[in-house]
Amino acid sequence: MKPEKQCEKLSRLLTYILGRAPDEFGLFLDSDGYCKIKTILQVLSEEEGWKHVRLGNIREIFVLINNHGLELLNDKIRAMDRSHLPDQKEPTQLPKLLYTCVRQRAYPHVCNKGVKPLGGIDYVVMSSDDQMALRIGQRIDHKPVKLIIQTHHLLSKTGDISQYGESLFLSHYIPSNCFHGPPLPDEKKSPKKKALQTEKKTIIPPHENFGAFFPKPDEEVSHKETKRKRSKKEISWKKERRQKKRR
Repeated sequence: MKPEKQCEKLSRLLTYILGRAPDEFGLFLDSDGYCKIKTILQVLSEEEGWKHVRLGNIREIFVLINNHGLELLNDKIRAMDRSHLPDQKEPTQLPKLLYTCVRQRAYPHVCNKGVKPLGGIDYVVMSSDDQMALRIGQRIDHKPVKLIIQTHHLLSKTGDISQYGESLFLSHYIPSNCFHGPPLPDEKKSPKKKALQTEKKTIIPPHENFGAFFPKPDEEVSHKETKRKRSKKEISWKKERRQKKRR
């Protein structure tokens, strides 16, 4: 395929993502409709047939295509026509559960302090689809921790849930008592526990050590008995010899 045609296809896909349905790809755009190019590249890497796209391929669009319908600003990109973008609105029907993901390293802190926005946006992005939430989470961590949010509990605590598109929901903050996740990893073992473990280690008896031989109790008894028998024989033989001399 010629470079021009490849650029045209890529530009059409980008204008659809950034100008019509960012929520289908788990994207929430900023107030000016911009999205970071790094995030767009992550989104494209999740799509079949577009995993090869790099920053250079996006820049080629602006060189080879005249009516590409896109705008670049430093490390951000947006669609020129944003009239079809979904509006941020109050949800008419809330699902019972929502999902979001956090970094593994941040999970203990999140359990104490709650979830705050990341990535330069003002909202925590949640999804009614756990697979979409996992897809969004893998953009910040290869193995993110998935949180299950009790929607009505969050609404009663903060009153702060809005909807973006069909399956994305937004909140400025999620308190720690409004979600649950996997158990926290075990704390580092204390020295007392380590000492107890070393005491519990199996001690190999001396007679089973390699390179040394120590008789077992039964063997010691039999060895003593043979010694006694030999000494008795020697005494009887000496007595017979003395008697012969006397004769």
